Amino acid sequence: MTTMTAPTRSSPGRPSGTSIAVFCGARPGTPEAVAAAREIGELIGTGGHRLVYGGGGCGLMGELAWSAWENGAEILGVTPRFLHERERHVAAPPQTVRITDTMAERKRVMLDESAAFIALAGGYGTLDEVLDVIGLTYLAVHHKPLVLLQADGEWDGLVEVLESLVGSGYADPLPTGLFTVAGTPEHAMKYALEPCPAVTP
Repeated sequence: MTTMTAPTRSSPGRPSGTSIAVFCGARPGTPEAVAAAREIGELIGTGGHRLVYGGGGCGLMGELAWSAWENGAEILGVTPRFLHERERHVAAPPQTVRITDTMAERKRVMLDESAAFIALAGGYGTLDEVLDVIGLTYLAVHHKPLVLLQADGEWDGLVEVLESLVGSGYADPLPTGLFTVAGTPEHAMKYALEPCPAVTP
């Protein structure tokens, strides 16, 4: 794994906040999703928190990261080497970048570096990250809050699938603390900063 640190602005007197990982897509998505990404970035920055994200400058990831940077956030981007080589021409805000050898290592670093997770709209990669956190929470590997932010109904389908698994007897009833669904960026940040109850499989 390689770490590269870009020059960053100093923030004297800034409170020491929470490291929050945000999962989201590298495509722009809907106007509602773009607005949600920018607002989450703003709330992370103005709240004195650190953004941990996928390191890209495209789509929702770019909107999120630039908004966080514009509002003073420290940023850690975590990206696998093959994506870094593919997307390095896309401008992203100054940040510390961890270049991992694999996607699995990327997820592990984001998990280790973060105290909470917020999921915005995204594609297969975002879904993979969300399910990974849900699985590890259920198995009591960690007790960190996961918030699914509904900007435009993005997570309704996932919740229905999980409830279907429960109804078919393939999974236990969804325990409290597995994840929270939020309707606004403000509520998402509120839930992300609250202690996460331990989940017992």
